[in-house]
Amino acid sequence: MLKAADILVPVDFSPTSLNAVRAAAGIAAPDGDLTLLHVINQDFINDAIAASLGTTEEITQRLRERAEMDFAAMLEGLEFEGVNIERMIVVGAPFVEILKIARDLDLPMIVMGVRGRSTPPEELLFGSTAEKVLRGSRVPVLCIPF
Repeated sequence: MLKAADILVPVDFSPTSLNAVRAAAGIAAPDGDLTLLHVINQDFINDAIAASLGTTEEITQRLRERAEMDFAAMLEGLEFEGVNIERMIVVGAPFVEILKIARDLDLPMIVMGVRGRSTPPEELLFGSTAEKVLRGSRVPVLCIPF
């Protein structure tokens, strides 16, 4: 059976990322650590600023607050059998931040969903976040299809 003590799990709060959290918890149980990472996309913030929806600080704060609420909703009712959960929210390009956090925290494994909330035309042109992480990672990446 696959086991890893420390796992990075990027989440965008989609059903697929919830399945990745469940899978990672099973791999890390009974005494492992999961680092749940949500990346606020800097391009989204820039687009919101261009649309006059607020300042960088205002938009970032609203997105952080929303991510905290989404974390609470996603984790509500889930049992992790002794697995320690740490939540992180960062701003940047999702695949870059995922790779950077995995490297900086020296985490030996990444578990992530294949399909999240990215738009299909973007995936056709540039590849999905999961694909970019898979190509750039120096540690094993387990991709959960759905």
